[in-house]
Amino acid sequence: MSKKTDTSVTATATAAVATPAAPKAPSKKSLALAIFQAKMVERSQGLFASNKEFRAAVLTGIQTDLGVSTASAATMYNAAKKDAEAADATVALGRDPKKVKAPSTGKRGRPAGSKNKAKEEVAAVAEPVAATEPAVVADPVA
Repeated sequence: MSKKTDTSVTATATAAVATPAAPKAPSKKSLALAIFQAKMVERSQGLFASNKEFRAAVLTGIQTDLGVSTASAATMYNAAKKDAEAADATVALGRDPKKVKAPSTGKRGRPAGSKNKAKEEVAAVAEPVAATEPAVVADPVA
């Protein structure tokens, strides 16, 4: 007892579903990568004084152009940075070198060369009022 099924109906139904899909819009990650690469060109021209300025410019560009949050922009920047460093080992986008601090004197409190010094108060000597005679108040009723 074999049962035969009609396969002609299902074959035409699946052929109708397999129509070519419309081309996808570029993802936000790929757009962020394009923004990063454009800023890398500007960085190679010397338009950014530090890596911090470069990162800030890329993050604001991604945020404004793509309309994403700061966290999303930072994630996209980090992914683009990782790809750039993998492609070219000479790209150094790490932290800027630390600034040299003045050596400590070992004393607590405000350092000697600070800008917020206490203002010198000029003590103006006020002349004391002589209490020779008490003031006489005229009596209006008299």
